Amino acid sequence: MKLLLHLSGEHPELPRAEVIGVLEGEKIKYKISEEFMHKRLLIIDVDTDNTEFLNRLALTKSAGELIYISNNMDELASILSERIDGTFAIRSESKRTEEILGRLIWKRGYKVDLITPGSRILCFEDNGKYLVAIDTPLHKDFGDRSPEKRPFFHPTAMKPKIARLMVNLARVRKNCTVLDPFCGTGSILIEAGVMKINIMGLDISEKIVSGCIENLKFYGLKGNIEVGDALKMKNFINGVDAIVTDPPYGRSSIVTENNLEEFYNKFLDSAADVLRKGKCLVLSIPDKFSLENEEFELLSSYKLYVHKSLTRRILVFKKN
Repeated sequence: MKLLLHLSGEHPELPRAEVIGVLEGEKIKYKISEEFMHKRLLIIDVDTDNTEFLNRLALTKSAGELIYISNNMDELASILSERIDGTFAIRSESKRTEEILGRLIWKRGYKVDLITPGSRILCFEDNGKYLVAIDTPLHKDFGDRSPEKRPFFHPTAMKPKIARLMVNLARVRKNCTVLDPFCGTGSILIEAGVMKINIMGLDISEKIVSGCIENLKFYGLKGNIEVGDALKMKNFINGVDAIVTDPPYGRSSIVTENNLEEFYNKFLDSAADVLRKGKCLVLSIPDKFSLENEEFELLSSYKLYVHKSLTRRILVFKKN
């Protein structure tokens, strides 16, 4: 099946990297088309008809089965008419494109329904050609899981969209086990749990651990959350399929800036003790730091602007 994805413009690299992370995590064979100039469009040929994995994606705006590519609107309308289920609506970056294609389909006897259409059509223009797909609705509900809506709140909590992204970069799937050894209020664990991934968490603070458990229960999630030192993970954990975490930094952190790099390096040593071979560690650190460890291969690194005093670097490592 060929799928057309309209990626978010929030970052030049991460939306595409997330798609690849999910495909590899789900063990889906894929091929990416490189022939289109539109930087936010991605065409992937996958060896499955199950598109449920699309709902995992945080930085994809819309997606669906690619139906046809043509520079002829009338030809597109004819092809689409064979796939419409009763009524239809069109979503495009261009209102003019929506109007022209919509009128051509309407003339073939199909009614427009902008509220509950039988088929939602995606249409994008690239270098004089139109790409059309039947939309697969994506259900993310990030707003329902924003930090301020949780019973236990902390101002440094990671936004759910970034937490979801980081879990997806870790190349895991349902029933794998993800560990966040600096779990805080549970942002990363909540997103992993929503995707039916098994979750484990550590935090040095008993109060924070209690709050994290409360937040997980609020969303109907369960996990193994304990008070523990992330620098001594082997004392608490036997083995995990991924580690995804946002270690402490900054003024609100228990770690001072002077020893932060040493702290991160000790953390990598600890992570190597519990992460299974060939599995991924994804962590977010301030951009000014760079980390190396002989136990890990750095797969990728991404700068992510947060605010004027903080630019994160998201690192993806694989355990050797």
